[in-house]
Amino acid sequence: MAGHLILVPTPIGNLGDLTHRAEEALAQADLVACEDTRRTGKLLAHLGLEKALLRFDDHAGPDAFERLGAELAAGRTVAYCSDAGMPGINDPGFEIARAARAQGAQVTVLPGASAVLLAVVASGLPTHTFSFWGYLPGRGEPRRALLKKLGTEEETVVVFETPHRIQETLADLQALLPDREIALGRELTKLHETWYRGTPSQVRDQLGGEGRGEMVLVMAGAGAKRMSDEPAPGLEAGELPAWARTYLDAAREGGMTLREAVKPLARHLGLPASDLYRMAAQR
Repeated sequence: MAGHLILVPTPIGNLGDLTHRAEEALAQADLVACEDTRRTGKLLAHLGLEKALLRFDDHAGPDAFERLGAELAAGRTVAYCSDAGMPGINDPGFEIARAARAQGAQVTVLPGASAVLLAVVASGLPTHTFSFWGYLPGRGEPRRALLKKLGTEEETVVVFETPHRIQETLADLQALLPDREIALGRELTKLHETWYRGTPSQVRDQLGGEGRGEMVLVMAGAGAKRMSDEPAPGLEAGELPAWARTYLDAAREGGMTLREAVKPLARHLGLPASDLYRMAAQR
């Protein structure tokens, strides 16, 4: 009888963000797989739970997969936790889920904390389309090459960065995209959560020498930068740019009416929804 794998989101800083369902899943699990047994062990101790732990990180080898397979084949329940946030986002959660599905096990994903979603919403930047790129490269030239590429993207971009590299990254952004609007979140959900917003140079000045806490960097898309200064090409002539039509087409394919789809786009463009609707209705 196939077992059950449950992907359990864990707090990204504030233990109060652990959901009741997550606590129940951890309590019911026969085995808890995790990125770091010490970190997850502390969380379990906080909940008053003692569980068998299986280290399953980016370097998980055949033994880890074999143990997982044996537990599921025996019909047991396995919970998987990342170090923080939603499993499967920038961690090996997708691998453990894929292995479980291949074995015919039931896979359940619980809703919960996500630094990516928290950051993009809190940034104040457009949220109708965005992309997440994990951690930036640690070495200078690869990092600058990726930042240069990301600077051409139309959508809002979210990346993780470490405290000891943030100054170098901001310096790279200041050189490559000096006028781009960015937002930097530090210590998200914790007591000293702080946000810095503006151009790269402004954020560098605000941050000063601060070098503590995990950080999430959110960067406005190329289209958003253009719209903050002047209308996007075509708007003055009553035409929508290609990226806006792509967004509207995708929203309508997802079940929204045209009138529903234009509302968030109108807020993003700073236009009356009625004007945007007339433009969108013209083909």
